[in-house]
Amino acid sequence: MLERARPKLIDNRNIPVNIFKGEALVKEASCIQDAASWLKQDTKQQRYSWSAINKGIWENKPYNLNGVTYFFTTDPKAVLNKQKMR
Repeated sequence: MLERARPKLIDNRNIPVNIFKGEALVKEASCIQDAASWLKQDTKQQRYSWSAINKGIWENKPYNLNGVTYFFTTDPKAVLNKQKMR
């Protein structure tokens, strides 16, 4: 499995997100909100795809829409912090 680039966590309030279309890095978002806004625009959807991004960064699940597969990554430290909060 290909290891996708992960952004670095700067502070715990803004979780950075890298977005991939297939294997190509297409967006380095500064936070989840920025990632959601970009994804809404790219997919031309009426609503934000919060669950797609959250499942991607926290559960490592891809998002498929219209034959395109999106992957979302964040800093492993952010994932560990989230797991500790559960």
